[in-house]
Amino acid sequence: MERRLQDHLDRRRREGTLRTLMPLPLPKPQHHEVGATQYDVQPGSTSAPALIDFASNDYLGLARCREQHAFVQSAYDKLFTPDSHNIDLYPPMLGATGSRLLSGDSLLARSLELKLASIHQRPSALLFNSGYDANLSVLSSLPYREDDDAIVMDELVHNSLIMGVRLGRLRKERVFSFRHNDVVDLKRVLDEVSLSSSPLASILIVVESVYSMDGDIAPLHNILDLAQVVGARVVVDEAHGLGVYGSTNLDNLEVIDYENNAPSDGDDGRTIQDVPDNSSKGGVGVLAALNLESHPALLCSIHTFGKAAGCHGAVVAGSSTLISYLVNYARPFVYSTSLPPHSLVSIQQAYESMMGEVGEQRRKKVFRLVRIFREEMSVALRMNFPKNTEFELLPSPSPIQAIVVPGNDECISVCKYLRNEGNFDVYPIRSPTVAKGKERIRIVLHSHNHADQVRELSKVLVLSLLRLINNGHWRVLLLGCLTLASPKRV
Repeated sequence: MERRLQDHLDRRRREGTLRTLMPLPLPKPQHHEVGATQYDVQPGSTSAPALIDFASNDYLGLARCREQHAFVQSAYDKLFTPDSHNIDLYPPMLGATGSRLLSGDSLLARSLELKLASIHQRPSALLFNSGYDANLSVLSSLPYREDDDAIVMDELVHNSLIMGVRLGRLRKERVFSFRHNDVVDLKRVLDEVSLSSSPLASILIVVESVYSMDGDIAPLHNILDLAQVVGARVVVDEAHGLGVYGSTNLDNLEVIDYENNAPSDGDDGRTIQDVPDNSSKGGVGVLAALNLESHPALLCSIHTFGKAAGCHGAVVAGSSTLISYLVNYARPFVYSTSLPPHSLVSIQQAYESMMGEVGEQRRKKVFRLVRIFREEMSVALRMNFPKNTEFELLPSPSPIQAIVVPGNDECISVCKYLRNEGNFDVYPIRSPTVAKGKERIRIVLHSHNHADQVRELSKVLVLSLLRLINNGHWRVLLLGCLTLASPKRV
């Protein structure tokens, strides 16, 4: 068996797809602004500056924020101090001690679920240990009729959604995909599915609100309306929408055409004027931004806490019947020890920050940096690579930005250059995670980044692409936002 394991690893190494954990130096403070609400703590060492984070999903910087740490700890201490009048209701526990169906349930978990159901405008909610667990639970446990029901997925949904479907009872011949974010193709697929299904068949559509590898946003209004017409239900994974979008920044859902310096309409054509004022829903997600949380075609939304919320876990928000069903049939829920009390308090306080003024200010900064990056890169790519159609800045309005650099080795080379020459923490996204030929450099912008860092990243990124084309032997006048540069050979 060991030999067989090694053979598989060797094959991946030859193909350039071997995954390894990066070496981690000792943590060291990177940056502290006096009077600011954030404190960056990133991997570093005493002999070299810490890498600048353009890789993590910590969009609002809450995971590394000292004030947020104190905010959580204060709430935890208030709840669990020995002299607290709540001590009988909230006994201090380091761990949950069991699954929710055994000893791991708590008043804290129940009250948090009630609060999250209210926030996400659904009758009920259920906590899970991770977004992956939540996605597996929903899609693997639904009571499919094997020969009649069908699932229709966007072709770019996350692996956890795909694996959830595979673990379910539905035959693979009844699982379909449609072209990414293409509502016309979705309608075509639904029409074909309807022809091969009985009138009693259930059809489930699975999408993400914000796609993790492209950064673009699903046309949720159109998808949900189409689902309602054909009698389908929709599952929306809000992993990368929570904390980043909400009713207070709907304008950030618009795709900006930086070539012509003019905004274009969002995918579903809705504007701020179309959505009722609901200013308390800032940072709650794309569904909240578009006032779609109570859409009749929405089966459930899944919200992950390990990204913008800066903590851990996830919640499924849906009908009381669905939640009761998951309590009975979702194996990751039934057989897993539940989240510990400190995680529950962290989730509660994360929502307070995301929906409050802290979240508003951080979102504003993130989207300022998105504009700066896209402006810098659009100009630089056009000026320096006028005839190159392989290097592509994908059209994302979100903090997730991506430059297509075809080839696994090429992506690895660019990221090494960014790390060595610019001290930037950026990672390659290789095939088979994305389609062959669509390998990319994934860049994530955060509230703990700064405009000068974003501009410098753009410069070094273009230099790395020039190096890729010229094999490191050049001296070139970089146009647009860049300056004369002679990068070191690496």
